[in-house]
Amino acid sequence: MRVFALSDPHLSFGTPGKTMDRFGPQWVDHPTTMANAWDAAVAPDDLVLVPGDISWARTLEQAAPDLAWLAERPGTKVLLEGNHDYWWSSRNKVRAALPDGLLAVHGDAVRVGDVAVCGTRMWDTPSISYHDLIVWQGEPISAEMTEDEAAAAQRIWDKHVGRMERAIADLDRSATLKIALTHYPPVAPGCPPNELTEMFERAGVRHVVFGHLHSLDPTRRDAVGGEARGVRYTCAACDWIDFAPVLVDEV
Repeated sequence: MRVFALSDPHLSFGTPGKTMDRFGPQWVDHPTTMANAWDAAVAPDDLVLVPGDISWARTLEQAAPDLAWLAERPGTKVLLEGNHDYWWSSRNKVRAALPDGLLAVHGDAVRVGDVAVCGTRMWDTPSISYHDLIVWQGEPISAEMTEDEAAAAQRIWDKHVGRMERAIADLDRSATLKIALTHYPPVAPGCPPNELTEMFERAGVRHVVFGHLHSLDPTRRDAVGGEARGVRYTCAACDWIDFAPVLVDEV
């Protein structure tokens, strides 16, 4: 089984008027671009990780066409909530609404074959900023924080660190490959250690996949993810990976 990732599809089949076209010509009809690339690369027995910003919908009912689009793609999909997933309600309600072939992690873990996947959304934190790598010239995609905003963000971050700790504890330790999902980047450019990276390393997590980041400078790929202390960090935001699922590993 191969493990792929594609984050931030920002689907809007049930939410007219919410296209991503204003972010550049590469986003025009991007669901078709993603579907063609996905269907060509992924086999039915593969696993695809989708860590957040799945749908612009505000309710589970509105999200149904977007979830159906994902269900039509090959492979088993593991989803995580993103900051724009307003339709994502309680863990049990989301799981009950998912079509066949779609699974969700929300502060816990699932196992697919020999792969165990855990995850939680995380949040912005003053210690992790990709602001200088964003080249979008319109309204800020990731604005710098005020002191009060930074303090509030740190409190939310700390809460999600606790959720990640519980999610990692839920990983099936007998799985051959252990993967953690976050929506917000869990590491700063260059992957210096923090409380999350130490957690991943202790648990034997091999890969951490995240998204959230858009319009990153393509000449700075060395600063976005990479290998650090035995863990590989992969940014799978769809525009960063040219709207095609990126291969993470194989078991």
